[in-house]
Parts: sequence; C-alpha cells; structure tokens
Amino acid sequence: MRVEDERKKLLSELTTMFAKDVDRKVFQRFIEYIRLPLFKNFEENIKIDFSFPVTFIVGQNGSGKSSLLHALYGCPRRNSTSRFWYNTALDPIKELKDNRNCLIYAFKTEFTKTQVEVWKTRIKREGDPDYWEPARPQKTYEMESPPSDVDIREVSGKGDRWNLVQRKVYYMDFRYSLSAYDQYFYFGSKSLKDKKRIIRKRAQKLKAVFDSNRGYHYYTMKAQKPIVLSTEELEVISHILGKAYVEAKIIEHDLYEHTKGFSVRYKTKGLNYSEAFAGSGETAVVKLVHEVAQAEDYGLVLLDEPETSLHPGAQKKLMNFILQQTKLKKLQVVIATHSPDLIEGMPKEAIKILYEDEVTKKVAAAHNVYPSSAFIHVGRSYQSKKMIVVEDVLAQKIVKRVLKQHGEQDLFDVSFFPGGESRIKQESMVVYAKEEDIKHFILFDGDQDKGKLDPTSITDGDKNESTLKDKIKALMGQDITFSVDSNSGNQKVNLMMQYIQYHFANVFFLPKQIPEEIIWSDEVLNKADLSERYKGVIKQERDLKKRFNLFAKHMFGEDSNEYQIVAYEYFLEKWIQKDSEELRLILASLEKMKSA
Repeated sequence: MRVEDERKKLLSELTTMFAKDVDRKVFQRFIEYIRLPLFKNFEENIKIDFSFPVTFIVGQNGSGKSSLLHALYGCPRRNSTSRFWYNTALDPIKELKDNRNCLIYAFKTEFTKTQVEVWKTRIKREGDPDYWEPARPQKTYEMESPPSDVDIREVSGKGDRWNLVQRKVYYMDFRYSLSAYDQYFYFGSKSLKDKKRIIRKRAQKLKAVFDSNRGYHYYTMKAQKPIVLSTEELEVISHILGKAYVEAKIIEHDLYEHTKGFSVRYKTKGLNYSEAFAGSGETAVVKLVHEVAQAEDYGLVLLDEPETSLHPGAQKKLMNFILQQTKLKKLQVVIATHSPDLIEGMPKEAIKILYEDEVTKKVAAAHNVYPSSAFIHVGRSYQSKKMIVVEDVLAQKIVKRVLKQHGEQDLFDVSFFPGGESRIKQESMVVYAKEEDIKHFILFDGDQDKGKLDPTSITDGDKNESTLKDKIKALMGQDITFSVDSNSGNQKVNLMMQYIQYHFANVFFLPKQIPEEIIWSDEVLNKADLSERYKGVIKQERDLKKRFNLFAKHMFGEDSNEYQIVAYEYFLEKWIQKDSEELRLILASLEKMKSA
C-alpha cells in the first residue's frame, strides 16, 4: 500500500474511533484540553484543545512549542513540570502576589466518565523550591468543586479535589537526544587524542556487553543489560529507513567518563556498526520506534521535533507508524514540529499554531488549522490543493457556504489567519509571493480594497526600493518588510515586484466593507421569533458586529462567541438562498481563482 493511502486509511479509522468515543471508554485518561492561567510567556488563561488522538503544535522557534509539551508532561500523577522549568539566578521564575504559576487540565474520570478540571500550581517547598502541587479547584479560574455525592474513588484529600489523571508519559526531544558517543566525542572536555583513547578502551567493554547480553559494572561505571529490538520493531525500522536490519540492540550506560547515555549496535546483511558510524536520523528512529512500540496502553507520548535529521520519505513513514500505534494502544500523542511532511493530510482539528501576539507580545494559539496554511508562521508554505485565506471566521463561513452551494467545496481549503489582515499582508503574502506554483489566494474584506497595480505598468526607472516601497504602502495601507539574504538591492527589488505581481493576480476582495454587511437582512430579523421590542433594540445598534451579538443574546439567550457564530449561520442560510449581487461577485472571484 502506498504511504499516502495507508495514512488516509489510518486517519479515517482514527477519526471514526475518536468521534464515537464520547465518554472516553476507548481513549481512556485522554486530556481534553489544558489551560494556562499563568505559565511562562503564554497569554493568561490560554486554552489548548485536544480534539484528535494526535495533535501537532506548529510555530516559530521560541513560540512556546516545547514549553507546552513540558506543561503536558507535568499533568499526570507523579510527574512535574519542574523537570524542565526551574528557578535559577539567570532565569528567575516570577510569581505574582495573588497568582502563582499554574496549569489546569480536563479529562473524563475513570468510573463515572465525568469531565473534570484539575489544578496544579508551583509552590516553594522545603528542599524543593520548584514543587508543583495539586490543589482544590479555584473559583478564580471558574473551576467547579466535586459535588457532595461524588464517587469517592475519583477524589482525594477531603473529597474536595479530583484525582490527578494517571498515565505513563513518554517524552522524547530529538534535538538533544544524543547517544553516549556523540555526547562524549563532541562535548567532552578532554583533548581529541584522549577522547579517542578512552572511546577505544570502553568500546571493548561495550562489545562484550552487546555480545553477552549481560550488564556490566566497573567500580562506579555501569552498563545495563542490552535491549534487543523485536522482529516487529526491526521490520518497522527497515521500512522507514529503507535498510534490511537483521538485529539492533540498545545499551544504557555511563562508560564514557560517567557521561550517561545510550549506545546502539546495528546488524544488516554483511555489516555490523554502532551509533558512532550511523547517521543521527538512523539512531533517532531506532529509539523512537522502540519507545513507542513498548509504550503502555493509554500512554501520553510527547515528541519534540521527531523529524530531525530525517528525509521527507522517512518522516512520512514514521508518522504512519505513530498513527498505527496510536490506534492500536489508544495513545494520546502531541508533536511539536516544523515538518510539512508529518502533518500532510491531517485533519484541521489535529493542528494548532502557537504565535506571538503583535500587541501583547504573549504566546497565543490558533486551533483547527489546515495543513496548507500551518507553516506560514515559520516562513514557508505547504499544500496540496488551492487555498483561500480570509480575515476572520465569518468570511470563512461565507466562502465555504458558497463553495458548498455550488458543489465546489473540494476545490479549495478556506482558512482565516490568526492576527487579521495586517499579518496576512506581512506574513502570508510575503511567503506566497515567492512561490513558483501559486495556489494561495487572499480574499480580504472590502474595506481593504485600495485598487490594483499592474506590474507591467511600472517603468524601469520606478523599479527601486524607495519607489516600490511607496507603491506597496499605497496598495496595502501599511509598510511591508522584506528579508533578504544579502545587502543586494536587486534582491529586495525583485521581492517587491513579486509581491506586487501576487497582489495583482491573487488578491481579491469581498463585495462589502465587512462580511457582516453581506449577510445582514432586516427582512430576516423581522421574521425571527423575537418580540418587537427586541427587534427594535437590535435595529437601533449601528455597529453590525454588536448587532449580531444582540441578536444572539435575545434569540438564543447568550452572546458568547459560540452563539454569535450561531447567529451568523442563521442569517447566512437565509442569504445563500437568494440570488444577490454580493453572491454573484463572490462567485466571480472564485471563478478567477479556479482558472488561475
């Protein structure tokens, strides 16, 4: 079976299993979401949902991907985030007077399948200044205490707090997961000559351990009994790496001057060698496949950049193995990644983006992101079919509904970009304009329409940084920054011309100033099941966004974001049935995108 077909099959099976498992009787101990009221540089009370058994965390370096994995590591019983995050003079952990660093996570309990929230907070404890302690639910964070008739098996203390989730955690950071040889040879303090001498000497001991399958003790140094990979594990590794492995063994030891680490010995047909002569990607795959293959059922697997040192084909095969093990063992897997090949074909519910908010400078999150737009935040794009990027959720709903109405929903992915139109102009368009095979289109709100500039009308005399900067600002309403590899003025001019060309050919506009104007209708409001007094109050509001909020409040009893979207959909379904001028204009733009 082709790698792509195998992935589709696994994803279909996982999607069906997870959707049916509402009470988490299959995916037991599953963490439904995590909230971070105060944690590092994350936005206060940021919430990350886990809506699929495998979750991908995408973002630039320093965006908080590893920190989120560290927070998740500290959720289950007997685990602590302090393994990774602790106070030092160089990196002091700041505590607010009435608000300590903490995390909150939700899961369904073992016996009654009640979804509950658990709070863990950092406190100073004698002998341990970085202790994370479970505590009673806090009203400050809108948490609910266990009811009086709670099943006593699901609570601890005086019955005033929920038990922590109990599950085995497997954490692997492939950026720093070096073998004992690599640690000692590349980072040891001795001279090169001395390091080679010690490696040769210790290699004799390691060979004896590998050959005898027994552990070894020499004064304070120790080598554990070798772990022999199973036939099934060897088959998986051979498939991923394209080699025929006959045997592989792993030893945990500290024989290289007490440098704790692991060594691997490989056997292929006619060749024996250790991790010292293997590629780093080869060693990483062996460790990951073994760890995941041996993982307990319902385990929490946290992987930090597992694509490191692997070529794209190997990454795709590795990801299929992870999906297969997730299905088999009902694992929950969270992966921090920069790899488009790992997330290829994944459902949007599986992909989250972490990014720095331009205003607060805090880490924010975007959920339900298509693979085709996930990597804009790291300065690259990847996709299989054409993508339309819009400014917000209502514009997304309008475009998707139009496509569905005309049977063209499979031609495009439609996503809105967290951060709005300013970030689309600076981040998305700068990346998209460099593509040779352009399949990305921008559909701005009408209030962003400042006309078009045909690049063929720009004279050679105007093709300089200063003039093009002014022309682009006139088109976009803001300055756009272009990064170049050198001080070459020609390189920046070329990027500017590509940007203008992209704007001319691939940027479109909705027919009204804002999408709310497109679907709003007094006629629909008049026919709604509301009192005349409420209808009057709604009509008096001049701000259309607030008008939809009022409609949601009086029609559905709540004006939260969730019910505002319900209000949008109420009007959208009425609008799509009419042959309006706005609908025809949107269809015309879509037609141009299809033919591009």
